[in-house]
Amino acid sequence: MRWQAAVLRAIGDLMQYSDSAREENQDLRIPFAKALHGIYAEQKSDAELTEMVLLMLEVETASVIGKEAEAGTAFEER
Repeated sequence: MRWQAAVLRAIGDLMQYSDSAREENQDLRIPFAKALHGIYAEQKSDAELTEMVLLMLEVETASVIGKEAEAGTAFEER
């Protein structure tokens, strides 16, 4: 629940700017990065946050497109 709330806050913040609100500028990595930075900025390095963004992108998009994402796959493939 903390994750979803952080992502929704990040999206809300980003949508205040007209450039972010345009469809061609919408990229899930941006609110995911903002949300993860808000939660883990003091605990994780930039590299770890980047890996977390990629993993969460994989997990969240897999549920949308009907595929099962296995935790840790993003780390193993990179």
